[in-house]
Amino acid sequence: MVETTPESPDQVTERLIVLLRDPQPDTRRTAALSLGKIGNPQSISALVSALSDPDDEVRQWSTWALGNLGSSLPKEALVSLVQHVADPSDSVRQAVVLALSQTTISEEVIQVLAEAYTISTHATQLTIIQTLAQFEFPFAYALFLQALKSPDPLIRQTAIAGLGELGDPRGLLVMRAHLLQDSNVGVRSEAAFRLGKLGGQADMPALRQAKETDPTPNVHFWATWSLEQIGSET
Repeated sequence: MVETTPESPDQVTERLIVLLRDPQPDTRRTAALSLGKIGNPQSISALVSALSDPDDEVRQWSTWALGNLGSSLPKEALVSLVQHVADPSDSVRQAVVLALSQTTISEEVIQVLAEAYTISTHATQLTIIQTLAQFEFPFAYALFLQALKSPDPLIRQTAIAGLGELGDPRGLLVMRAHLLQDSNVGVRSEAAFRLGKLGGQADMPALRQAKETDPTPNVHFWATWSLEQIGSET
């Protein structure tokens, strides 16, 4: 019996890179998934090229694979990921949000999203806000305020979450306003939760009002929780 020498990670990576160009979408999907699991920086260039694949799942798994290589990605690869926040596939856009959250992307590279927000489609606007909510770049504050004017409650809720992650104290007044005035329970609940994480004595009247007057159990729960959190810190 002839023993075969196991392939090295580099050899396997090279073979999978070739399969990323296979005519069969299933083969390309498997190759992208496998490259993500291996995590060899040698595959970055090929995976970036696969972001333009006609198959949605190939693009999705290529994006996921690049996210797994987040700490190794050069600026060019990060720019390519940012550009794909406008991908026509929702699954790819969500993969971009996750992938970018695993990188050490610079403010300079990601600031292009703020510039693109106004001229983007509704779906892309949501992806932009979801992406920026993963980071703590001060420039995002103004964009979160802009997003809070959106008719889409999910965009507004994500903007509230982004303000919470940013930790800018100016956002507390905005959160109080949306806690008491927003028409969507998800937005009001998010605002109540974030006030409990960041707020203080000045936020307690709004939380008490929400606890006493909001008609939904979810807001009542988070307002009560936040009042307890703030009370325990005083």
